[in-house]
Amino acid sequence: MGAFVLEEGPIPVLRCRPLLEVPGVAHGFSTRRGPDGVPFDLGPAEAPPAVGARRAAFLRACGVAAPPLVLRQVHGANVVRAAEVGPEATPEGDAAVWFRGEAQGRAPAVRTADCVPVLLADRRGRGVAAVHAGWRGVAAGIAGAAVRALAQRGIPPADLVAALGPAILDCCYTVGPDVLEAVGLPGEGPGRLDLHARLRAQLCGEGMGEAAIHAAPWCTRCHPELFFSYRREREGAGRQMAVIGPSP
Repeated sequence: MGAFVLEEGPIPVLRCRPLLEVPGVAHGFSTRRGPDGVPFDLGPAEAPPAVGARRAAFLRACGVAAPPLVLRQVHGANVVRAAEVGPEATPEGDAAVWFRGEAQGRAPAVRTADCVPVLLADRRGRGVAAVHAGWRGVAAGIAGAAVRALAQRGIPPADLVAALGPAILDCCYTVGPDVLEAVGLPGEGPGRLDLHARLRAQLCGEGMGEAAIHAAPWCTRCHPELFFSYRREREGAGRQMAVIGPSP
């Protein structure tokens, strides 16, 4: 599993070891497994009370000391700043950033069921970001937009660590030539798309070091025991959550 570890418990949590070294910051990626084997669905954006309770339990398991900033994800490139969002708002965007020293606010969180959840953190804990990146988000440059949002507050890309969470991998992700072209790849016919590889290239293009980018080894479509997958379950798929924010 390399840089990633699955912490078992009533609510299993996936962690990226390099992010565990960031001071004052906690993080986690959920699975589909909840207490007593109940499916642990953490979507949709506008959560009914049962989903809200599961989200709160997940953040406690992660050690995040703030409620989640949940976005209405639209596969675009808008980055939301946590300090500018009210306690009940569900803003439109596909990434959120939080900076130490601002009002504690809410912890950036994204929901996925095949798209890539990306967590970014400054090694010194000055700021973090959560990113939702499907192929449309990759084409729109959402990962680079999040890196630049952190850089605007004095956090250079070279100081960042990135965790690319579980997602549909190229073993299961065949797309048409229009999608390949949209993400900057040649193709005259259907081909396999590696979203992790495209995001790695974009992050490196923003100035991050290759060794600071860590990718989870699990394909969401291949592992029904661990993850929801839209390609496998279609409209019946639940949602995983990835979150990063202040620790107690």
